[in-house]
Amino acid sequence: MNALGVAFSTAGGLALFLYGLRILSDGLKRALGRRMRGLLERITGRAYRGVIVGALASGILQSSSMTMVLLIGLINAGILTLTQGVGVMLGSEIGTTLTAQMIAFKIGNYYLPILACGFLLGEVFRGKRAGDVGRVILGFGLLFLGMTVMSSGLRGLAESEVILGLLEACGSSVLLGVGVGTAVTAIIQSSSAMTAMVIAMGAAGIITLPAAVALILGANIGTTVTGVIASFGASLSSRRLAAAQVVVNLAGVLLFLPVVVPYAQFVAGTASTLTRQIANAHTFFNVLVTLVSLAAVGGLVWIATRIVPGREAAIDTTPRFLGDEFLRTPSLAVDQAGREVRQMGELTRQMLTACRDGLIDRDESQTGLVLLIEEGVDGLQRAIEGFLDRVDSGQLPEREARRLHVLLHVTGDIERVGDHAVNIGERASLCLRQNLRLSEQAIRELDHMFDKTIAVYARALDALGSEDRSVAEWVLEAEKEIDQLEMRYKENHIRRLRQMQCDATAGILFVEILRNLERIGDHAVNIAGDVLLI
Repeated sequence: MNALGVAFSTAGGLALFLYGLRILSDGLKRALGRRMRGLLERITGRAYRGVIVGALASGILQSSSMTMVLLIGLINAGILTLTQGVGVMLGSEIGTTLTAQMIAFKIGNYYLPILACGFLLGEVFRGKRAGDVGRVILGFGLLFLGMTVMSSGLRGLAESEVILGLLEACGSSVLLGVGVGTAVTAIIQSSSAMTAMVIAMGAAGIITLPAAVALILGANIGTTVTGVIASFGASLSSRRLAAAQVVVNLAGVLLFLPVVVPYAQFVAGTASTLTRQIANAHTFFNVLVTLVSLAAVGGLVWIATRIVPGREAAIDTTPRFLGDEFLRTPSLAVDQAGREVRQMGELTRQMLTACRDGLIDRDESQTGLVLLIEEGVDGLQRAIEGFLDRVDSGQLPEREARRLHVLLHVTGDIERVGDHAVNIGERASLCLRQNLRLSEQAIRELDHMFDKTIAVYARALDALGSEDRSVAEWVLEAEKEIDQLEMRYKENHIRRLRQMQCDATAGILFVEILRNLERIGDHAVNIAGDVLLI
């Protein structure tokens, strides 16, 4: 085979492998995506549990790099702590070895019926769980097909003295092999793909086991590049997690460098074929490094904080739960957007509380806080809507697609609640600056109206978070009392004006505040009604 044929076969085989890996990952994420997030959120402070969860998550995603990107997003959102993230990261190093073990099997021509079976299931049951299973099977078939094509093409390299010389040099010069493995993995950003190419070279008989071990060690360093890139612009803890991964993988490689040849001799005794030996070398290295690192999680966190010094910024109104990394799993992206929407709702509830405190307690600092928060609420609305617009709704089950539509609609209602809070805050601020006084009865009525409105709005947000239809129905009924209170308190106000018990200017502001509170109740009804559509 000439050089051009080798290049085409290798590139085509690698493309098939990566495409198969993507289809396999997509199928698993569609079937298990939301469960995976729930799995990550159940992590406790015990690092070994994080390792188990990380291994499972990486096995589902079929990529330790993707797991790292997801972890950085979860830490950036405040869902996981740095210590928890380190445990999961260590586990992902084990989970990624599953791919190497799978592709080391000699499937031969069996990939053809695997492809046929996966394709039929995926097409016949499209949009259903069986269809997702079909995509997983199809992904497996493409993995093995890609490996077969790569191995066939790489056999042609046996005719190239230059390539054989380079591979031989990687075996005799471990540093060269590690450097090559690091560079290639950093470029393609997939240690699984790099390992697949090494196994394919083993199947083609053009590489020795020591050279393969050196390349795999390099792949473990190169794979950290994805996490480092993903951490740019993220929170301090997210950047520290990326640093911790670099420390773990680099330290592990440095420990193995002096013993690559003896290690290769040990691994050679674990299997009869070179492909299986390479897969085992990858697995043993990652498991051993993870176990050693697991005993020193606290030290890893300490080192990471020294590499990336600083203090976390105070909580602000910037998006906490959104990130491009979640878009790779649409159902997970909808969940994260839901969290951000509820965070936005909580901020507007705080605005209402500040309005009440500013008006009733005559505290101008509280009315100023309303305007401060409102800027963040507007920014959150733009961020959430932009994020949801980029979610691939075609990859969502029907119920998740409804949730996406509801979140887009609810975001607008919450933003309008913030606008009404600003209206109230401005009128409260005017009362304070002009020293306008409301009657004691008017103050009591406003206090009661605030309590009812905030309670109904808070319950609407609860219904949105829990998707509890009974809570949503309670909101629909409770809001009717807000309408009745507005009418009653307006009538009381008119009577007070006639009896000269209330300042006319303050009375106008009183009515406008009542109207804004009533409108907030209407938006709570809209939110509850949307919950009933899910």
